[in-house]
Amino acid sequence: MTIGMSKTLKITDEHRALRELRLSKNLSLAEASMPLGIKSKALGHIENGRVNLTKEKIEKILLSLGFHYHDFLRAKKKIKDDKKNRVSRLTIKKVLTNSDRRSYQRIITKEVKALRSLRILRKLSQDKASFLCGYSRPTIGHIENGRVTVNNERILHIVKCFGFKIEDFEKYLKTDSMRHEVIEECIKKYMISRTVS
Repeated sequence: MTIGMSKTLKITDEHRALRELRLSKNLSLAEASMPLGIKSKALGHIENGRVNLTKEKIEKILLSLGFHYHDFLRAKKKIKDDKKNRVSRLTIKKVLTNSDRRSYQRIITKEVKALRSLRILRKLSQDKASFLCGYSRPTIGHIENGRVTVNNERILHIVKCFGFKIEDFEKYLKTDSMRHEVIEECIKKYMISRTVS
């Protein structure tokens, strides 16, 4: 794959969509660049808007990541929608280190379930929650799926960003069933009863 470098840095929704698709597979730049036969730095230039994208380049990258063009269009639309809904605010992004990640295991603890309950109670999407906490977009999803270690400092930060007190979080830890799980189970049973009758 040949890379045509641009002199100006212009990150478009196309560049962002490619980056989001790579991150959704939990791939580093080095891992994602190998099948393309390019260096990780070159893929970084693509994602950072230093390379003008053609449909051919996009399709080649998508194919190497295991996506179809419609996945790319969906990701691009989501980015546009997020931009419209985003509240302008200064945030400090926290980057997770590799030691925080659990790529090959999922450990869903009571703490993780309680954090998810608080997010749902506030009616926050995972994207909005990540934005409020100053995390990268997929981080809240990784936390809720048990792929990231959640220490006390991180829990306190997320709880405060969601607009709760630590006491609210502790209350959820003591309950046997999380509110959102009960609601999801009721909806599931209701849908099954409708299809049966």
